[in-house]
Amino acid sequence: MVQKQRHMRASRWLLATVAVATCVTATNLAAVMAPTASAAEATDVQATAQDACSAHIGLSGYSDALDGAQADGVTVGGLSSLAWDKTSGSYVSTLDNNGSTTARIWFVGSNLASPKITGSPIILKQTDGTPYDGTNSDNEGLAVLPDGDFMVSSETEPSIRIYGRDGVQKQELAVPASFDVAPQGEATSNLTLEGVSISPAGHEVVASMEGSLSGDGAQGTSLIRRFLVYRDDATGAAGQWKLTKQVAFKVSDGAKGISDIALLSDDSALVLQRSYDSKTGNDIILSKVSALTTAPDVSNVANLSDAPASDFVSATTLGDLVNCSTLNAPLKSGEVQKNPLMDNYEGLAITKQTGNIASVSLISDNNFNATQTTRVLNLNVDTADYESDTNQPDLLSMLSGFSSLWKASEPFNSADPSTFGVGVVKNAQILKENDDLTQEINNKAAEGSTDTMPSKQVQRALVDSDYKLGETLPDSLGPVLGQYLAEGIAKNQLPLFNKLFTQTNASGYGVSTLGDYVSTSTAKITFNHPRPYVDRTNGGYTAAGLEKSVPIIEASAWTSADGTKHDPSYDGMLTSGSFPSGHTTYATSGAVGLATLLPELAPEILARGSEAGNNRIVLGVHYPLDIIGGRMDGDAANAARWSDPEFVKDQLLPARAELVNYLTAQCKANGKGSTLADCITNTKANSTNGYSNDFVDVVSKEAVTDRASAIKVYENRMTYGFSKVGTATTALQKAASTSVANVPTGAENLLMTAYPTLSSAQRRQVLAMTALPVSDEPLQAESQGYYNLDLAAAMSATVQIDSKGKVVKVTSGAAVPTVQKVSDNNGSNGGSPATPTNPSNTGSANPTQKNPTQKNPTNANNANGETSSKPLATTGANVALISAITAMTLLIGGSLVLVKRHKLLFKKTQPVCFVYGYLKKLS
Repeated sequence: MVQKQRHMRASRWLLATVAVATCVTATNLAAVMAPTASAAEATDVQATAQDACSAHIGLSGYSDALDGAQADGVTVGGLSSLAWDKTSGSYVSTLDNNGSTTARIWFVGSNLASPKITGSPIILKQTDGTPYDGTNSDNEGLAVLPDGDFMVSSETEPSIRIYGRDGVQKQELAVPASFDVAPQGEATSNLTLEGVSISPAGHEVVASMEGSLSGDGAQGTSLIRRFLVYRDDATGAAGQWKLTKQVAFKVSDGAKGISDIALLSDDSALVLQRSYDSKTGNDIILSKVSALTTAPDVSNVANLSDAPASDFVSATTLGDLVNCSTLNAPLKSGEVQKNPLMDNYEGLAITKQTGNIASVSLISDNNFNATQTTRVLNLNVDTADYESDTNQPDLLSMLSGFSSLWKASEPFNSADPSTFGVGVVKNAQILKENDDLTQEINNKAAEGSTDTMPSKQVQRALVDSDYKLGETLPDSLGPVLGQYLAEGIAKNQLPLFNKLFTQTNASGYGVSTLGDYVSTSTAKITFNHPRPYVDRTNGGYTAAGLEKSVPIIEASAWTSADGTKHDPSYDGMLTSGSFPSGHTTYATSGAVGLATLLPELAPEILARGSEAGNNRIVLGVHYPLDIIGGRMDGDAANAARWSDPEFVKDQLLPARAELVNYLTAQCKANGKGSTLADCITNTKANSTNGYSNDFVDVVSKEAVTDRASAIKVYENRMTYGFSKVGTATTALQKAASTSVANVPTGAENLLMTAYPTLSSAQRRQVLAMTALPVSDEPLQAESQGYYNLDLAAAMSATVQIDSKGKVVKVTSGAAVPTVQKVSDNNGSNGGSPATPTNPSNTGSANPTQKNPTQKNPTNANNANGETSSKPLATTGANVALISAITAMTLLIGGSLVLVKRHKLLFKKTQPVCFVYGYLKKLS
């Protein structure tokens, strides 16, 4: 209730692996939560599927129907909790504190999209039948127990009481003395037990403290909050609640209080954090805590301010609701809110849970203040605990080779602009090449530009600078399929795809789960390297005999035919580090991600991603080394996501199925083919009518006209042709003929959709045999293998394996990624039916041979092996088969990666059987 003073990725999807005639283990599927109203029912304000608050949170809508409502002779308000009451078939909410008004529980209906007061409230009474009121209770938290009784937390004392359906108090739970309000205890008045929740199983209750105990630090600055965990099965008697432990939690900042908690399971919960500022209004953060059952008991820790991190429960911030769309919510006169959708949200309920997706509702306490609103806000929340969310790639380590070329004196401190771009040149030759390439590419692209009309290449660079994958990616599929994709994105016919690649919040900031997965902010601050067009004197450039700045030709802002203004924003990046390129990281994350969803067109998609990176040089805002760094970032981001079995199962494979089915439907409707493979062939998207452009420069010396040229351009931009910086040969290039040990960990998972029948070891062999050769170029040695990872070649190969399963030959540039089985004497054993290849009469591309053991390779279709006649994805069943095989392979191979990273994949397991015959039927 601190608002009165104005101070202030769970349940898991079932995972399974194939085991013939045996059972395996998988994570538990959470109990389904309380029912919600049908989506068809009316709502006051409904959001669209594109209204995202964060990568984890989307808006469903809101309702102000309860604001100012009259019932039972009083004005409804002061609603501080929310819970489902099965007995009445209604959600319920407590009146927290309103002077002499009797304490009560309101019934607010079954449909929180359009709530309404139903029936008379339950008046809460003491054991002698005397009603409680605002003078002796402040009822903030509410849970409905399995027997229908109500558990209510009051922060006056504080207390946790149980009331019968008649409203009379039946029990009171034990609360530690230290939780009492000072001076009797260590709590601050009005900042005690604000939330309470019961788990779906009905045997665990968790109560949450809004503020900190004095022993844990000063109120307003301390981040430490405590939970009280009760269980009734610990006593052996249902309904007899015993305090089993205290759990420590950290809020996002000292001003935040915990206004409510909602248990997803015995082991995890959603936590609602709230603060208020008179100038900006409410800030509302939704978090998730995990591993409650194994979190340490801190009951005997009097002061947690110096406690180790291991003493605190694991927590993840799901999103800040201030970043939600406003939905044009009204703002009352005198109220200040940065986002008018915000208010004093105090109640939290999980209204439905399907797998990892939870429907969540918040309710606001208007404090009976004329400037505030009683509002119900409805959200869709992805509650999954993705291992890759917390175990992101170590970009600083992977990019550390940059410091051998130019080294910052210190990281950039935004509070002190004089710290920007200060450093020393370590390798003047490479940096001179970096400058020269920047100038040549920029100046060449600017040819034909005028003061009001940029050249065609600069126009594309300006569009790519908007940082929108929805603009960049579609034309990578060619004019026909690209149009289909653009329309699907614009019309929100690809919600799973949009979540991965194009989702933004109300500020336009990207919150997609793959495109925006990794951030380059820390790397830019750490490497602190100045951009080409700024004065680099403090960076040691002039002292090393290099130019103070690169003489680039700046592009003018340009408005495209659709009325969109594209601004290069030179002035906005004067103190923004150049290395690595954030735009390239974003574009590569998107391009590699789309290539894994649509490996049929991987080379074209990857080439388009490389063009987007190169376009940062076209505008003169980045150097080639920045682009190389960004490309490695994007590759590593996708490897991390594809090495996370749950993320693959929940997001990547469903998005692939959605995309394939959508494109197939569009192709059928427009007479381009009855399958996606037919459509690609008929539209020549993988040959002469796919992604193309005629922009050439000193690095990309030929236009992109077909698959072979797309691969070549992509490979040219992988290295930009820098001189050698050393003589050492990296282990990855040795692996091209001897070992695969140094292929980046998890990178083999990027080939799962291209070669679903290959094992992880075989896919690593493919990556090693298509890796670029050793040249000791800058950034290579420290890159953990990502510098040399040639995905365009690897994802478009004809892979030959012998009878022992060894990859013996890889020929890149095939129309469709293919696996052939060959006999030990090099005779044909026919194509592998589990690894489809190109159908007959497809457009072909000149193959690029990458095989260290055969210097004069033959064409992919020759006497050494036949190709299968099945396309990669012809029907939904084929996509389902690939998805099933991929998911199962991930759970075997991918889990090893996670274990290697010292992460526990399965916290709770139960035996499940997976029927091998089901997959056999699909094949």
